[in-house]
Amino acid sequence: MASEYLKWKYRDVKPDPKKEYTKKELRANWWDYNLKWVLLGIAAAVALGFLIRDIFFRTKPDYEVGIVSTAIPPEETRDALKARLEELGEDLNGDGKVVVDVLVYELGFSAEQVTDVNMTQAAVTRLTVDMSSGDVYLVFLQDPEGFQSRFGALAYLDGSTVDTDVEGYESENWREMVYRWEDCPVLRGMDLGTYTRFLDLSEEKIDGQTAMEGLYVCRRGMFTDGEEEKYAGAERLWQTLVAGAVRTEE
Repeated sequence: MASEYLKWKYRDVKPDPKKEYTKKELRANWWDYNLKWVLLGIAAAVALGFLIRDIFFRTKPDYEVGIVSTAIPPEETRDALKARLEELGEDLNGDGKVVVDVLVYELGFSAEQVTDVNMTQAAVTRLTVDMSSGDVYLVFLQDPEGFQSRFGALAYLDGSTVDTDVEGYESENWREMVYRWEDCPVLRGMDLGTYTRFLDLSEEKIDGQTAMEGLYVCRRGMFTDGEEEKYAGAERLWQTLVAGAVRTEE
C-alpha cells in the first residue's frame, strides 16, 4: 500500500516543533489580523455618536424657512436673513433662544432651469420630505407658479387652501398666494449686510438686499386638522413679515 510505504519512508521524520511567540510578536500578529475591524468599529462608533447628538442634543429650530431658486443667495446674505428673522421670531419650543434654520433648495421647474437632472431630483426629494413632514412653513420662491403646479402646497393670502383635486393645483392663481419681496416693507427694510462678488481681478461689495430681490414670499397651506395650532407661531411670523405689504403688478 502506498500509505504504508510512506509511513515507513518517513518513520524517522519528526514534525517541526511548535513555534513559541513572544508577547510582542503576539500583539503584532493580533493587530495585523484585526486592525481593519478595529477601524471599522471606531468609524461605526463615531457615526453613532453623531446620530445620537443630532437626535438628542441638536438645537431644535423654532422656525424652518425654505429658499427655492436656481440662484441661491450667498451665505452672507442667508446668515443675515437668519439673524433678522430670529430678531422677529419667538421662542416657540421654550429652550430660551430663538433659532431659525434657513434651508436652501437649488431648484427650477421649467426645462430651461433644469441643468442637472440628478441634482434637481435630489432637491425635489429633500423639499418634498421637508414640506410633507411639516418642517417648512415660510418659503421664498423664484418660481411660484412652477412650485404650486408641482407641489400644490401654497395657501392663498387670506389663508384658504387650494383644491388639490384640481389638475395643476390652481397654479394659474399663484399671484393670489404670494407677495414679492419688494412688496413687503419689513423685508425690504431688513439689514442683510453685504456680500462680495468677484469680477475678473476685482471684487465688488453688493448689498444683501439685491440677492433677495425678485423672490416671492409665501406660506404653505393647512390641509389637515390640528395644523392651525401646530403652525400658529410660524403664522405669527408670516403676519409680521407681510405687515403693510401692498401687492404690485408685474
